[in-house]
Amino acid sequence: MKENITAMYARKNFGRLLDKTALLGNSYIIERAGRPMAALVSVDQLEERQAGGQEMEDALENLIKKIKNPKSKKFEKAIAEARKAVANLL
Repeated sequence: MKENITAMYARKNFGRLLDKTALLGNSYIIERAGRPMAALVSVDQLEERQAGGQEMEDALENLIKKIKNPKSKKFEKAIAEARKAVANLL
């Protein structure tokens, strides 16, 4: 379950939020002045996301190796966009 909470609420209820995150797998988007600033997720969720991003990066690198002419401007732009998307996942 993902829930948006305020930074003040997170500060006042950190222990309870930590327990719910670790034990139940809940995740929280922490907002300040209505703007998302950070997230509280379990270590398992973070590791899964990082592993998925690394797998995508590895697949991208393998694709680059298989393509005969990876130096075209169009291809380089596509690779840069794909790398940025993978980085945003982490």
